[in-house]
Amino acid sequence: MSRIRGQGPISLNMGAVCADVRGSRPDGSPYVAVASADPQGTSLWRAARLAELPFDILDISGDVENIAHLKALPYAHIFVDTPGWAEISPDSGLDPLGTDTYGRILRALLEQADDVIVPIMTEPDSYEPTWQTIEWVLKPQGVPFQVVINNWPPAEGQAYVDATRGWCEDRGWPVAQTVIRRYRVHTNATKVVTQYNANRVELQAREDFYRFALEHGLRGTETRIEQIGAQAGAVEA
Repeated sequence: MSRIRGQGPISLNMGAVCADVRGSRPDGSPYVAVASADPQGTSLWRAARLAELPFDILDISGDVENIAHLKALPYAHIFVDTPGWAEISPDSGLDPLGTDTYGRILRALLEQADDVIVPIMTEPDSYEPTWQTIEWVLKPQGVPFQVVINNWPPAEGQAYVDATRGWCEDRGWPVAQTVIRRYRVHTNATKVVTQYNANRVELQAREDFYRFALEHGLRGTETRIEQIGAQAGAVEA
């Protein structure tokens, strides 16, 4: 089943981890693709700087009509870099995404998405846009989502992570336990995490994405864990 998500470096690195674990087809072609739906082309720019890619790159930013056919493509997983911002108008009585290019792209993607990764930074300035994305767009569409704390500089202190996580949990949102830390090797954009060197810092940077990929992939077990807990409670009663 195709998986359609965003954004930016997260899409590229999650695609790389997925391709690394999944491997290639017998003919060497990848099971994984990363698609850029961002008209600014951030993922395409980053991908162009990479010497080698373990996945296919697709540019779908100018082809809204064909987004509906993404799942027909021969990939097991598709990670999508979405536009970073779209005007949202929840009070208009119309679709909050509007009719501009960004809105049409996002609407088409959400109709195809199996789930959405919502990155949030440990900065209050990012709280309101995240709230708007989830409450005005994702929840009304009924698309499963998970928030991940992203680009956190460890020198900032754990208190910022705790405050951000608490703010999300107070709103009932699912938040990943894994925190993606800020490392220079990420921002240099010359490699994906599966190509990092085997030194301490780059291994730590790579670990965040492997941990998050594992955690995100295990989300389907949460319902079963809740069921087991409910059954155990019933037996004890």
